[in-house]
Amino acid sequence: MSLPPGDDQDDTERQADKQATVMKDQLRKEVALWNASRDDTSARQAADLTVPVTPRPAPRPAKQPSRAKKTAAVPAPKPGDAPKKPFSMSFDGVTDAQHISYMIARGAR
Repeated sequence: MSLPPGDDQDDTERQADKQATVMKDQLRKEVALWNASRDDTSARQAADLTVPVTPRPAPRPAKQPSRAKKTAAVPAPKPGDAPKKPFSMSFDGVTDAQHISYMIARGAR
């Protein structure tokens, strides 16, 4: 692709061609090294895959916790022995009866 040296090429063009040739050679060498190292790595990975895998040992069963000594358990005191009220909705401070009368007045069914 380069022209043979002659009268029409000056010194700068020859130096540029020479530098381009040196760069191409360097790139070829780097690509060859990269390919060689890549081939070596893939061969090593293939060798790693041929090694048999040993199964992990089964986990040992957990030890049973020891039983605590029996002591007289004191029941927690209850904050009140009165029966609790069942859950009810709050209508913004309005009692159930007032809310029902309001809904009837509105005409809700």
